[in-house]
Amino acid sequence: MQDYLNNGYMKLIERPFPVDGPVFYLPHHGVVKSDSTTTKLRVVFDASAKDLNGVSLNDVLRSGPKLQTDIVVILSRFRVGRVALTADVRQMFLRILVERGQCDYQRIVWRFSENDPILDYLMLTVTFGLTCSPFLAIACLLKLATEGKVSYPLAAAVLEESVYVDDVVASAESEGEARELQRQLQALLKTAGFGLRKWASSHPSVLAGLDPELCSQSLLSFKSSEDQFLKVLGLRWYPQTDNFGFQVHPLDRDCTKRTILSELARIFDPLGFLTFLTFAAKRLIQQLWVLKLEWDDRPPSEVCSRWGRYKSELPALASIRIPRTIAMANVIRREIHGFCDASEQGYGAVVYIRIVAEDGVLIRMLSAKSKVAPLKAITLPRLELCAAVLLSDLAEYIGNILRPKITIDGTYAWSDSEVALAWIRSAPHRWKTFVRNRVARIQSNTDISCWRHVDTKSNPADCCSRGLFPQELVDHQLWWTGPAWLAEFEPTPETILETDDFPEEEKSRAFVVVNPADV
Repeated sequence: MQDYLNNGYMKLIERPFPVDGPVFYLPHHGVVKSDSTTTKLRVVFDASAKDLNGVSLNDVLRSGPKLQTDIVVILSRFRVGRVALTADVRQMFLRILVERGQCDYQRIVWRFSENDPILDYLMLTVTFGLTCSPFLAIACLLKLATEGKVSYPLAAAVLEESVYVDDVVASAESEGEARELQRQLQALLKTAGFGLRKWASSHPSVLAGLDPELCSQSLLSFKSSEDQFLKVLGLRWYPQTDNFGFQVHPLDRDCTKRTILSELARIFDPLGFLTFLTFAAKRLIQQLWVLKLEWDDRPPSEVCSRWGRYKSELPALASIRIPRTIAMANVIRREIHGFCDASEQGYGAVVYIRIVAEDGVLIRMLSAKSKVAPLKAITLPRLELCAAVLLSDLAEYIGNILRPKITIDGTYAWSDSEVALAWIRSAPHRWKTFVRNRVARIQSNTDISCWRHVDTKSNPADCCSRGLFPQELVDHQLWWTGPAWLAEFEPTPETILETDDFPEEEKSRAFVVVNPADV
C-alpha cells in the first residue's frame, strides 16, 4: 500500500471528505502468490461486496464488450515463428488513470500500523477486482496499437493479436526480427507510460542487450537447463528446448465426487494436447452425475479403482514434451489434416499441420477436442457425423487463426465411417433432419472434396473417442504425429462411394390431383 501511495496510485482524502455525488468504499485484502518472481503480495479489491441495500459496485458496472483475444488464438500463433518472445506489461492496470470524477467509486480505508488512525483514500487508477477493469486496460492497449501502426508496425500487430491481459506472447521468423519487435514494443509502450519486464526467448541472444533485471528471474533459479520453465498463459514452456510441457501433482484426498471434480479441473489444456486423457475424465464425470451422488459421497468401488489408476499415473505427464514451433525453412507446401472418430462413449477430432520443405516433412499436432456421447441412445453413424461436425468446426477455426500468418495450401478431413462420408458428399436435402442439418454445417465449413476415408487403425482420433490413461499417452506416436503414411501423403482424387442405399434418407412423396371432370 505504501508503494501505491508513493507512486501516485492512491491519494489521501483530506477531511472533511468532499462528496459531490455517490461514493463506494471497496473492501480489500492481500493475496500471496509464493511462486511469483515479481509481486509476491498483490492487493485485491472486492467490488462484489454488497452495501446495506444489497448492491455491489460490480452489480452496476458494465463489463464492456469482449476485446480479449482467445487463448487458443494467441497460443496457436505463438507457434508460427521460429523465435519465441514473451514479456509482461509491468503494473498494467496501475499505469492507467481513471477519470477524476469517477474515483469516488474507488474509495478505501487504510492504516499502515495498528497505532495509526484509519484514513480514507481514493484509488486513482484502474483497480483489480472491478468488472470493467480488464476491458479498460485492453482498450488502452488497442488504442495505443492504433496510434503506433505507422511508427511501430510490428509492435502494434502484437498488441492487437498477441497480448492476453498483461502477458505478451509472440514469435518471429528470425532473431533479428525478434530484436526489432522487442525494441518496438518497448518504445511504443513507453509512449504511454508502460514498461515491460520478465522478458524470455527461445534464443538467448535476443535478450543480450537487456538489463538482467528486466529478464525473467525464474530461469535463474534452476540448476539444470532441462528443468527451466515459464508459465505461458497457463502452459509450461521450456525456453532452452523450446517445448511445451505439463505437470500435475495430484493431492492425496479421499475419493469423493467433490475431490474427483476438483482434481480434474486442475488440468489446463487449451490446445487439446491431452484430449484423450481429458476425455476419460469427462466420461468419469458423466458416470458420477448418472449415479446422482452427493458431493461428499464415495462412488462405487469400480469408479474409485479407475480414479485411483488415473490419479496415480498423472505424474507421468511431466515427461511429455511438445515442440512449440511449427516453422521450417524453405517451405514448399503446408497442409491441414484433420481426423475424426466416434464410439458409443463419445466422439473427437484432432488437427495436424503437415509442412513439406526442401529438408523434409514436418508434422505437428495443432489442436484437438472431444465430447462424451449423450445419455440418450444415438446410432453410431450419427455419432460419426457429430464427430465430422466437430472436425469441420475445429479445422475451420484453426485455419482461420493461421492463415493471416502463413499460407495453407490444402485442407484434408479424414473419417473411418463410410456412412458419414456418404452423407457429407451428398446434397443435405436428401437426408432426414438430424443428418441434413449437420451435413449442411459441414459443407458450409469445408469443401466436400477434402473429405477422405482412413482406416480405423490409422485414425489418431480413435484415441480421443475412447479415452486412455496418462501412461498410455506419453509414447503414443499415432496421437502426437498422426499416421506414419501422412509423411508420404500425395493429394489424389478420392474414390466416391455410391449413395443409393444409405440410412437416414428422406423418402420423397408425390401427390397427383385429378379432376373428375377432365377424365
